[in-house]
Amino acid sequence: MKIKTFPVNPFQMNSYVYYCENTGEGMIIDPGYYTKYEQDELTEYLNEHNIKIKYIVNTHGHIDHVLGNAFAVEQFQAPNFIHEDDLFLYNRAEHQGLLYGIQVTKMPPVSGFITPGDSFALGNNKVEIVHTPGHSPGGICLYDRAEKVIFCGDTIFRLSIGRTDLPGGDYDTLLNSIRTKLFNPFDDDYALFPGHMESTTVGYEKANNPFLK
Repeated sequence: MKIKTFPVNPFQMNSYVYYCENTGEGMIIDPGYYTKYEQDELTEYLNEHNIKIKYIVNTHGHIDHVLGNAFAVEQFQAPNFIHEDDLFLYNRAEHQGLLYGIQVTKMPPVSGFITPGDSFALGNNKVEIVHTPGHSPGGICLYDRAEKVIFCGDTIFRLSIGRTDLPGGDYDTLLNSIRTKLFNPFDDDYALFPGHMESTTVGYEKANNPFLK
């Protein structure tokens, strides 16, 4: 399995393409592609590596993570998924854009809602879901046990955590999600790929994250 990171849009959000080298099956996690340059860069990479996008998944519904949903759904004709508890954010993406002076294309209809226990098949690998509310009510992380990787959206960052002062955010809920749904079930050597900044590991954050001491 391979991971390609694209820092995109004015918020420098990490969009990920996670794909199987053998079959070419892939998924886009948080398609925040905003400019034509960003969109073309993604398309060229997929074509160059013969990747067929099977799924489009949003870790949550904040504007920086959904900016490119309309483009991705139209361009790749793949189903898009989000947790139902963040549908209120997803449906108000255009309004979110006004707050930041950003024009947002109307969101495409959601193909399906994510629930804990769901999984997405890519080649012989399985990408599973854990619900991690706190940054937003419908925040999720995606993980692949075989590869020991977790795509954690804005749940946790290197030496930081997601903000909780936006609609639906809750500080205590977020800390509980991190401790009980990431730190407890997953070994220290699991890699964390967050929605912003560089990657880290479960073990490093357990030992060093000041918010979780």
